[in-house]
Amino acid sequence: MAKLSDELKNPDFVLLKVATKEKEKDIIKYKKEHNFSSPILFEDDTAVSTAYGVWSRPQTFFINREGKIIGRVLKEMDWTTKNMKDLIEYLLKEKK
Repeated sequence: MAKLSDELKNPDFVLLKVATKEKEKDIIKYKKEHNFSSPILFEDDTAVSTAYGVWSRPQTFFINREGKIIGRVLKEMDWTTKNMKDLIEYLLKEKK
């Protein structure tokens, strides 16, 4: 997903990782090693996971400009395929 974000270079596309069980120092190290520039929310409790009904990882949510969940993927995906890029571009074309 980070690679897709870099390729799109669209200010309307925001990638936010939620780290639920990882230690902050491990995530910082991961970000540096993989040149991951997107923000990461460190969740000490399970408030975010509970609010979104996350019970397994990885999960991807598509949230529109109004904050409504409009899609959800419950597995690892290759987000750089043409179909996935087309999906993201389509969602970004929603009315502003």
